[in-house]
Formats: sequence, structure tokens, C-alpha cells
Amino acid sequence: MIALDIRGELKPLQRAFVGFRAKQVPFATSLALNSLGRRVQAAETKDVANTFDSPTPFTQKAFRMEVATKSRPKVLIAAKDIQAAYLEPYVVGGSRYLGAKRAMLAPRGVRLNQYGNLPRAKLATLKGKPGIFIGPVTTKAGKVINGVWQRAGAKSGRRGRGPRAQAKPPGGLKLLIQFEDTTPVTKRLDFYGRARKAVARYAAADFGAAMRRALATKR
Repeated sequence: MIALDIRGELKPLQRAFVGFRAKQVPFATSLALNSLGRRVQAAETKDVANTFDSPTPFTQKAFRMEVATKSRPKVLIAAKDIQAAYLEPYVVGGSRYLGAKRAMLAPRGVRLNQYGNLPRAKLATLKGKPGIFIGPVTTKAGKVINGVWQRAGAKSGRRGRGPRAQAKPPGGLKLLIQFEDTTPVTKRLDFYGRARKAVARYAAADFGAAMRRALATKR
């Protein structure tokens, strides 16, 4: 799970305000925590945009926030379940997430979407087309390549932006999508470090502003 509990970061500040209009401290604490939480959420979202090439809106909206209240002085910033599954290796290290797939789908001769990815239903669409073959093929060089192939004369649509297709193996087949083993990620999201930097930078100012607001609204 990719998540950070900010509550513990403000304990010294909370103690400093105890005894000074003590009844307002829980309200001020919730205001400060929620302000900090929004800062952290924004910082993590920006980091995703800066780390990946053309991330989808779904990926950019990966992080959710559970707000603090007077009775629950805690903010939780966490990746949503689906996004967390494939973002986790970029936070803690490891190989790219396969999910229910048995292999990574590497486009070779198909059109990609605006985010540079294989369209979600592309594989299912290709399976139903004539002239499409799915499975391993041995090239003239003796290399076995497993993937989605197009037989000579068949059409699969416009050519994509991915790497150029390999030379056609015996039988006049063209490689459209290659099935590959997962590989270690090469990029990293500094989720915890970025969050702690934001808290350290803004905690005192946000808590002070929250206390002033709480005192100003005191009846």
C-alpha cells in the first residue's frame, strides 16, 4: 500500500498550542492537517506528471485524501487500489506490474493511443480479425518470438508510433504485438520523501494560519 499518515508529523506543534485556547486546538489541528494533506496530494500528483511520459488522467489522479476532523486528527494520503498496484514498483522498487496478464504487451506494428500506450481493447479486437495469428514463431535466425502476428495480405489498421516491426519470419508474418517478460522499473517516485519534505516545509505556517483562523471564528 502506498500511503502516508501525516498525524505524527504535527505532534510537537500540537503540544506547543495546548493550554493556549485549548478548546480551539482540535479545530486548528484539523484545518492544518487538511491544508498539509492537500499540499502533499498536489506534490505527489505533480511528481507523477514529471516522472512518466504522457501519463493518463487515470494515473495522474492516483492519489486520494482522507480528511481530518476535530475528533479524528489524521490525514491519510494514499494511492487508490488499482493505481497503487502498478505504481508500487516505482515507489519501492521491483518489476513492472503484470496484473492478470501473463506477459507484457509490447507494441511493434500497431497504432498507439495519445498517451503512447496500447489501446485497452486492442488485443481483443485483433483476436477477432482474419489473418491474425497469436503464438510463438521461430524466425530465420532461430529466435522464438511470442506475440500477435499478421499474415501477409491482411490489414490491421494504421501503423503505430512504436518501434518498427521486426523482419517478417517464414510464412510472411508481421509482428504486431510482442509478448515479453516483465522487467525491473527504471524510474522512481519518491512518494515518502516528497511527502515529508512538504510537511516539513509547510507544517509550522499551516498550523499557525489554522490557529489564527480558529481563534477568529471562535464564538
